[in-house]
Amino acid sequence: PFAEKYGKSAAMISAVDLLRGIGKFTGMDVIKVDGATGYIDTNFDGKAQAAVDALKSGKDFVYIHVEAPDECGHRGEIENKVKAIELIDEHILKPVTDFLRTFDDFAVLVCPDHPTPLSIRTHTSNPVPYLIYDSKNEVDSGVSKFCEEEAKKTGNYIEKGFTMMDYFLSK
Repeated sequence: PFAEKYGKSAAMISAVDLLRGIGKFTGMDVIKVDGATGYIDTNFDGKAQAAVDALKSGKDFVYIHVEAPDECGHRGEIENKVKAIELIDEHILKPVTDFLRTFDDFAVLVCPDHPTPLSIRTHTSNPVPYLIYDSKNEVDSGVSKFCEEEAKKTGNYIEKGFTMMDYFLSK
């Protein structure tokens, strides 16, 4: 269970049944959001509000999963994939981080779970960029944008994806 491994209470928000099942299996509170679809028409605002509500209720950690960019990659929809990422920035990251800034100590991890290149419309095992913001330890990474090419420049690489949570929560 997540709480036993990390000593933190946790919640998960996702429209994907597989992930919801993983959340339940690890003892997370799995929050259902009306209108969460797993595509670009998902309820972005509802996911953000559910995360804020979970944090307000005392959860230490909230995992928000958004499937839209992946689905757009599978469909080869470049405009929708870009739009989905913009919607995540505007309707999830901004309101959630605005709320988190009311605390002295918080951290945020942003990352895809895998690449889904538009050129092949399927998952690959290539490395993905990730961003960690720690309010107690702000670091200028020197990168100008969040993408694979800029991520390579940092030299930060986590070889085994399953260790990401250990790395993030040890910050």
